Amino acid sequence: MFKAQYRLDHSRAPFLEGLRQYSRDKIIPFHTPGHKQGRSLDSELLLALGKFPFLLDISDEIASPAHGNDSQKVLQEAETLAADAFGAKRTFFLHNGTTAGIHAMLLAARQWAGRKLSVAELGTEDEIEIVLPRSVHRSVLGGLVLAGLVPRFIPDSWDTEWSIPLPPPAQAWQAAAANSQFLAACFDTYPNYYGIAGHLQEVAGLAAGGDKLLLVDEAHGAHFRFHPSLPPTALSLGADASAQSAHKVLGVLTQASMLHVNNEELALLMPQVLGVLQSTSPSFLLYASLDAGRRQMVQAGDKLWQRALELASTARERINRIPGLQCLGEEVLNRPEVGFWDPTKLLIRVDGLGLSGSQAEVLLREKGIQVELAGLNHVLAMITIGDGPEEVEALIKALEELAGEHSSCSRRSPVRLPQLPRPGEMLLSPRRAVLSPRRQIRLADAAGEVAAEAVLPYPPGIPVLVPGEKITPETVDFLQECRSQGIEVRGWADTSKETIWVVDGD
Repeated sequence: MFKAQYRLDHSRAPFLEGLRQYSRDKIIPFHTPGHKQGRSLDSELLLALGKFPFLLDISDEIASPAHGNDSQKVLQEAETLAADAFGAKRTFFLHNGTTAGIHAMLLAARQWAGRKLSVAELGTEDEIEIVLPRSVHRSVLGGLVLAGLVPRFIPDSWDTEWSIPLPPPAQAWQAAAANSQFLAACFDTYPNYYGIAGHLQEVAGLAAGGDKLLLVDEAHGAHFRFHPSLPPTALSLGADASAQSAHKVLGVLTQASMLHVNNEELALLMPQVLGVLQSTSPSFLLYASLDAGRRQMVQAGDKLWQRALELASTARERINRIPGLQCLGEEVLNRPEVGFWDPTKLLIRVDGLGLSGSQAEVLLREKGIQVELAGLNHVLAMITIGDGPEEVEALIKALEELAGEHSSCSRRSPVRLPQLPRPGEMLLSPRRAVLSPRRQIRLADAAGEVAAEAVLPYPPGIPVLVPGEKITPETVDFLQECRSQGIEVRGWADTSKETIWVVDGD
């Protein structure tokens, strides 16, 4: 069984230590932020948070004589330790979340590809392509606009029983790559929101064989390296770079993420790219939490995740004994599209109680339980190192009560997502479509127009329109059917939910 090996001494957390020392030194700050270590705060905010976070919320300053009190040098050491912990050649702390990491990967890929292709080969700046699943996070669409990359989308598989997307099969990646003339990279999500991942090593082989990059949205996989029963990391399977939302599963603050890079050419591009994308006033609290979270994982990650895995296993077994409920288990690995699965995600079907996922979410909240998300026929609960037996017991009790209250209810036909339409032709790059003049038009009249905004049903969050795509009659019919079924659609031009944005070609 795999067990991570580390080269460096992980007993210290230099960034956290530097902030604490600055506070201990009782330095009088005549610099930002304006609250001056909590001395001028709204009383209710101070009561809610206490004084200690504000003592460490300082800007650009740190106390570390070994580094000449230079915060950038302390940050560099903390990032070096993180690279060793997470198995990367270079790691960059992100204070603008994983969205910044995804945008940075795409911008760097565009710059990397531009160095390898001459202007004569390209013809226009809108010809560098990237292959990716249709179900990518919406931040990826923003990254395509920023980088000027042209997407070659792969259709996802769809599990009709669970109403969730599954990873595209390997042959779909191969076909899309073969049809791309100026391909720069493959971009994958590993794992998806439900903890399900495809055969990333096959995508890595495809990319490497064509001298292309493999970039990975690993937002939900920051914990993978720290227990052998969790899936392997994206980097270990051949990714050139991956962005992880450490805050989603580790003991760090919200918005704190990391970008890991194993490609030396990309690593050299990242400081400049991140300097463009991220705030010039980073939260040092986020950096300190990443530093401490890294140390915690190296020192105790295997034990902490062993407990979480055991809690998740017990919860899954008990949920599957509740009449009307079903919790997804390792049987998902029998699907040919699925290569790996994270058992700490509890995907729970509730349509056996005659409920939609949204209805179950509301009813569970009334019982003091908030789930991570609600789908058409399911809810998702996450088990992390922050959960214990008491919290899991509360979840089980609430689900048992929910089942008892609805066991005799008439079984209504669950809401079903209509068959996703075939995407229209990509007539403009997303960047050109977004930057072009636009006009508002009734959805019913939109067939034949070019989309200027992403439009997607949520759940499952897969865009049926991407900026630059031709709008087909099938897509119009699909969105109207979603609306009639009460499925939320995101991307309307206004609150009437009758109009969308299209490129003004007049």
